[in-house]
Amino acid sequence: MGTVLSILLTPFILCDARADAREALDQLNQNVRFYRLDNGLRVLLYRRGEAPVFFGSVIARVGGVDEMPGYTGISHMFEHMAFKGTTTVGTTDYPRERRLLDQLERYMQREAAGEELSPDDRKQIEAINAELETLWHGVEYDQEIERRGGLNNNAMTTKDATKYYVALPRNQFEFWCWIEAERIMHPVMRQFYKERDVVMEERRMRFENDPFGKLFETVLGVVYHRHPYSYPVIGFESDIRTLTASQTEKFREKYYVPGNIVISVVGDVNADRDIETIKKYFGKIPTGPVPAAPHAVEAEQEGERRVSIEHDSSPQLLIAYRKVQYPHPDSAALSVMLEAMVGGRTSPFYKEIVQRREIATSIDYSEQPGELYPNLAMFFAQPRHPHTNAELLKIFDEELDKFKSKPIDSAALEIVRRRVAMSYLKSLRSSESLAMDLASNEALYNDWRVSSKWFDQLMSVSAADVQRVAKQYMVPKARTIGTVDQPGGKS
Repeated sequence: MGTVLSILLTPFILCDARADAREALDQLNQNVRFYRLDNGLRVLLYRRGEAPVFFGSVIARVGGVDEMPGYTGISHMFEHMAFKGTTTVGTTDYPRERRLLDQLERYMQREAAGEELSPDDRKQIEAINAELETLWHGVEYDQEIERRGGLNNNAMTTKDATKYYVALPRNQFEFWCWIEAERIMHPVMRQFYKERDVVMEERRMRFENDPFGKLFETVLGVVYHRHPYSYPVIGFESDIRTLTASQTEKFREKYYVPGNIVISVVGDVNADRDIETIKKYFGKIPTGPVPAAPHAVEAEQEGERRVSIEHDSSPQLLIAYRKVQYPHPDSAALSVMLEAMVGGRTSPFYKEIVQRREIATSIDYSEQPGELYPNLAMFFAQPRHPHTNAELLKIFDEELDKFKSKPIDSAALEIVRRRVAMSYLKSLRSSESLAMDLASNEALYNDWRVSSKWFDQLMSVSAADVQRVAKQYMVPKARTIGTVDQPGGKS
């Protein structure tokens, strides 16, 4: 599951956090309405009537993990296309546009296959694009949302899923159902090659020109030899450059089928009425076979791995330990362990490494890169000048040995539990977070109640559990160390 949030809390607030979170989860479990449409699409509705608004989330169980070598980044590329409109939104003459897009695609497929296009071909492409520009309303989709009072209209692609979300006034519920169903059924690969260039630039900014982004991507490639968690969600540059609109459309047809999609609505909801509107629009999506999830199994790591990249910037250290994921019984103990080690300024690692010894400017952790398959406990730290990555790693290992040598005390464990509870309360109070969590849990685990079950597991973790998983999983043979070092070996 995701990283446990670290929140600074007063003792008074801490007293009731666990009980309040449990009560809120019980209320959620009792009042969420779950439906499965005839075409297999799953629906979650939860009424929260403080204001006449709702938050809608559409999640497809497809992400970077479903991609193949040569096609990395295709999930993310379609996410971009999903905002370019449909056969009825974003164009003034779709039949004409379709003919032009087909002409353009023939040229681009030839180029993707390695053919050198002639100057005349380039002129034809320019002419086609110029004519297409006269037909396109490139931002009409977003304008339709904004014109109706929509907020936070966005999406994200992860290793395991693609998530679309927006907040709208209650009186726009039918519009939301219509436009979301339309972009599932009738998206258009509009401005695909222009957007492909945008994604290429995004990749350069986040990975090629950012030393930490480059280090993160490199470490995943060193950790995972067989599993697609090694692929960057944005894709490798060589793959993005050769992706075509027709490939992306075929990918969409395979994965955006009703049985692979979950929608959730939280806010001003009338379940009995709204489910009929949902059926009216989402029920029209044609059924199709649900794609099988990837079955690649990463071999057990038998020794410490190291990788370094050179960059003329501040040194950085990344330590990644192989670990299990939910629903493995050790997963909750590992999450509590990470929060106990590094969660916030009161954690022992922060106090010793950042405050007392002043060997690092920061230290943090995350559970990456995905949720469905065995993942990593990742620690991020930056040495404080003039200290080096090697010095920082040495002190980290010393602190880890101390942490493993004895169980954490009961007071420290209780603080971690209450931080977890406050994190849950914060998430439950946000309609946006709640809608996303409900749909994500159902899409990934086929169980929208996962958050409640996960909470109970976290609350039951003992000090002995924390010590046990630290000794079992935080071992040199299961880790990969990545560093950013200055050219010439300086760090």
